[in-house]
Amino acid sequence: MSGSTTMNAGSSTGNSFPRPRKNPFLKSGSEGKYEVTETNKACVMRVDMPGCPESDLTYWVDESNIHFFADEPNIPDQHSGRKYGGSMVINPEFFNVKEANAKLINGVLWITVPKISGKTPPCSFTQKIVFV
Repeated sequence: MSGSTTMNAGSSTGNSFPRPRKNPFLKSGSEGKYEVTETNKACVMRVDMPGCPESDLTYWVDESNIHFFADEPNIPDQHSGRKYGGSMVINPEFFNVKEANAKLINGVLWITVPKISGKTPPCSFTQKIVFV
């Protein structure tokens, strides 16, 4: 498949979650809290996790699941810190889930799952959001 496909959080396709509130300070780019993009070689998920340091990211892969968690630090007497976490279920027939890679860069989590060569999958996933 050439080009790319993108699904945004709160869109009318791909999920049934309510549309996220717009960020009045965002000047350009995706308005979604997360998005999934398909490239020629991988499925890439971007998750906004503002305030979370790279050192706090915990992720692991089991079978067709990719789990991730990170906490924003507490600021004593000002802010208790937000906690983020969830799971993504990827179809192992089309994607090499065991080679998934996650990086947290400047409060943005990037999960890249390579495609299995010779297969033309739809870039679809099931999201599991964990509320703490």
